[in-house]
Amino acid sequence: MSNEHKAYETILTNPDVLADYTCEFFGPNGPYPVREEQAPTYQAVGQTGQPAQAPQPRAEQQQFQRPQMPVPPQPQAPENSGEFWNNFGNLADRDPQNAWRYLNAQSPETFRQKMLVME
Repeated sequence: MSNEHKAYETILTNPDVLADYTCEFFGPNGPYPVREEQAPTYQAVGQTGQPAQAPQPRAEQQQFQRPQMPVPPQPQAPENSGEFWNNFGNLADRDPQNAWRYLNAQSPETFRQKMLVME
């Protein structure tokens, strides 16, 4: 146990040992090999001494295309909001279990027009 502790301490305190261990661990012969993908590099040096540019990926592949979906129909507010609340009151008296369905079919504007509290 003491030897393992010393080994852990050496790996964690000596950056060269840690780097060697990490390269070996993730290397081709390690328990978790990582396939290396080469980053885009300069292909050749031109006559001017400047390196040639790496090929650029096409812009249309990188842009996300939002799917087109139809807009859901909006409920229409009644012209006379007082009439709506009278109808709702009558419906709530007759069939209180289904009154929520009548409210659910209305637009938010209907509820904004209703005065809920009066001083």
